[in-house]
Amino acid sequence: MVYKSSNETQKRKDLKKKHIINTATKVFSVKGYHGTTVKDVVEEADISVGAFYFYFRNKEDLFETLYDELSEEFYIALCNSLENINKELDLGFSKAIAFFLKVIEINRPLAKILLIEAVGLNPRFEQKRAEVTQKYVNYTAKHFNQMKLCCNVSIPDVKIFSLAFIGTIYNVIMEWLQDTSINGLTGYAYALTIYNLQALKIDYKENKVKEGIAEVLCENFKI
Repeated sequence: MVYKSSNETQKRKDLKKKHIINTATKVFSVKGYHGTTVKDVVEEADISVGAFYFYFRNKEDLFETLYDELSEEFYIALCNSLENINKELDLGFSKAIAFFLKVIEINRPLAKILLIEAVGLNPRFEQKRAEVTQKYVNYTAKHFNQMKLCCNVSIPDVKIFSLAFIGTIYNVIMEWLQDTSINGLTGYAYALTIYNLQALKIDYKENKVKEGIAEVLCENFKI
């Protein structure tokens, strides 16, 4: 009975912590990191100040927890997007890029926190950002290395191309996040796919590229 009660207590604590994190996501995305206070989060979450400090030392600790969770979620999205990239390269590239852009598009507030609000907070966060980028590049490099070995694709330097691949997508996302228009991020999927296929000198069929993008855009999903 004690064991059961302990599990139930832990479950309630986990749910409360998740509630605070989810609430903070909304507040940070609207007010920004510097414009958000602990009071803002407490009031929006409808909890006591004591409850907040039971789970987090301060605003920075909360933001760091949120940052770590978002980094992992978007990393999983990247992994899922690249899963089938080596199967029919033009179709695979288009589906991979469209998938990742769609995940970012439907989670815009989270992406804004991860890519904009976390920039320049302090040296520790900058180190975290560098580590996340390296993690993305390393995972992408594995796929490009397989592509080089199995698909006879000319890639002089896998690491450099992985950096360039992540870089092109990152810059497009950053442009979109700071754009006040209502244009969808997935609208860039075609151009990004063609750019990367041409950079690798991969023969492609436009109908295959468009087919891959359309297939992803018709799916209903979120992270």
